[in-house]
Amino acid sequence: MNTVLSLATSTTRSRKIAPQKVFATLRFSGDRLDPDRISDILRVQPTKSYRKGERYFAGPRAGHLAGHTGIWLLATDDFVASADLNRHLGYLTSLIFRGAADHNKDRLAGLRELMARDGITAHVSCFWHGEPGEQPPSILPEATVKLRDLPADIETDFDTD
Repeated sequence: MNTVLSLATSTTRSRKIAPQKVFATLRFSGDRLDPDRISDILRVQPTKSYRKGERYFAGPRAGHLAGHTGIWLLATDDFVASADLNRHLGYLTSLIFRGAADHNKDRLAGLRELMARDGITAHVSCFWHGEPGEQPPSILPEATVKLRDLPADIETDFDTD
C-alpha cells in the first residue's frame, strides 16, 4: 500500500495539454457481502456488484466468471466531472457521512455494523494519470481521516506517460 500524501494543494490548474484522468473507487468486499445492503445504506447503486459465487460479466475476453468473494464497487468517474482528486474523494465521503439512513441510524454506524457482523472490508483506491513531469495530486487530510474512520484502506495509483 502506498503512503498517502497529506499536503493540501489543489490539483486544479489551467491546461494547455490534455486533461488528467482522475477518479476514485470505494470497494466493499467479503464472503458474506450482500450488495443490496450496502446500496440500501449508501442510497446509491454501485458501478459493479456481485455476491460470492455469483456469475458476473468480466469482459469480452474473460466472459462470465464466478466471484471468489462478494464485491460492491463504486467508481466516481461516472459521478464527478473534475480533474481534482479531492472532489472525487469528497463525493465518496459525502455518501458515507451525509444524513440519516434507515431507522435513524447514520450511514457510518450502519456500515460499521454491517462490516463487523459480516466480515466485510472497505478499500478506497485513488487513480491519477498525468503528463510527463506533472506532479501527482495530494489528498486532503480531512478525506484521509474520514475514510480511515470507516475504516477503509486507502491506496494510490499515480502515474504519468
